[in-house]
Parts: sequence; C-alpha cells; structure tokens
Amino acid sequence: MMQSNTIMMNKIASDVALQIQDELKQVKTTTSYIPIGTALKSPILAKYGPKLKVSIEPIGTVSVDFKTDFESSGINQTRHRIYLQAKTQVKVVIPLTTSTKEIKAQIPISETIIVGDVPSSYVNIPKEGVSNILPNIDMKDVTK
Repeated sequence: MMQSNTIMMNKIASDVALQIQDELKQVKTTTSYIPIGTALKSPILAKYGPKLKVSIEPIGTVSVDFKTDFESSGINQTRHRIYLQAKTQVKVVIPLTTSTKEIKAQIPISETIIVGDVPSSYVNIPKEGVSNILPNIDMKDVTK
C-alpha cells in the first residue's frame, strides 16, 4: 500500500503556482522575430522570408494539478510517477492576427519503483503488432 502526504502535496502545488505566477508577472511581454514562412506554417519555407515581429503576453492565471502514472517497468516491477501539470494562457500577437495558446508544463515530484514477486511463468502479448496466428479462413466455410 502507498499513501500520499496530501498536505505536503497541496503546499507544493500552491508554492509552484505562486512562483510561476510571479515569474510571468516579471516577463510581461516577450518579443522575438520569426521568418514569414514559419508564420504561414509552410514546412518548405519555414526558415525563409523576411522576419516578422511576434509578441507573446501571459494572460490569465496559472492552474496546477497533480497527475499520476503507473507503468510496467519489467516482469515484476511497476513505476509510479507523481508530477504537477501547470497550465496557463498566452496571447500570441503577429501582425494582422492574434491568437491565444495554452502552455502546459510537467514538473516531476516523485518516482518510485514498486517491486513485486517474480512469477513462475510469464507471457507477454503486445497490444499492437501481433501478426494473425491463424491462416486466412473464409468465414462462409466455417458457418456451413
């Protein structure tokens, strides 16, 4: 059995959200220049053309939420990960257009390997990529 310290987790989430919000207040507006081919989403012309001025402004607040993953890490091992997912909105200003984008970041908090008993036998059947083990049979012949 595993048990989380929810009081500590909530304190970490609160501290991280406040720190990110403070950093975003200091940034205010970021300006950079991108080639016009990138702005037109052309894979061939992505790095060519005159440079366009792009401004990025943080808007809104930061939301922080805990996420957890369990994944197989061997025959008798499971990896348990706890991480924070921080989200915020930014406004991207390109001449003649403006759009709002969501920015997400994952911040690892904890990772644990849970070791179990070694089984006496083990069969691994992948979910995808398994070739058909039966020969091609016409279902009309089977139902007669």
